[in-house]
Amino acid sequence: MIWGAFALVAAGLFAGAAVYVSAVEHPARRSLTPGEALTQWKPAYERGAIMQATLALVGSVLGLVAWWRTGDWMWALGAVVLVANWPYTFVGIMPTNRKLKATDPATAGAESRALLETWARLHMVRTGLGCAATLAFLVASLR
Repeated sequence: MIWGAFALVAAGLFAGAAVYVSAVEHPARRSLTPGEALTQWKPAYERGAIMQATLALVGSVLGLVAWWRTGDWMWALGAVVLVANWPYTFVGIMPTNRKLKATDPATAGAESRALLETWARLHMVRTGLGCAATLAFLVASLR
């Protein structure tokens, strides 16, 4: 089923990007001063947010189409888990994002470093949701 294959690709790309941020980008950011880390985080966040929001939405819609076409509830489960990144981001992560975006890198210090670490922990949930959605789509595609 082509809809499901594309849903799996979108979820896999989302999960891969999230894993990269959690396992590579943020750990590398830790080696920078708080001001440098914040300077790097701001544009990376803006670009990543657009990419991941789009992948979550497109993958969810494709998963729902696959569910509608096949009746297999695993497609719907993957779609719901993937789109759960949207409300989680707005409710769980956005307050931290706003604080980080409002901070001037020139005045960044220990509080900024702590906010970046909080953000990284919160982002791990997005990584988990992306991996879970990918797994659900993979199981559905193998049935």
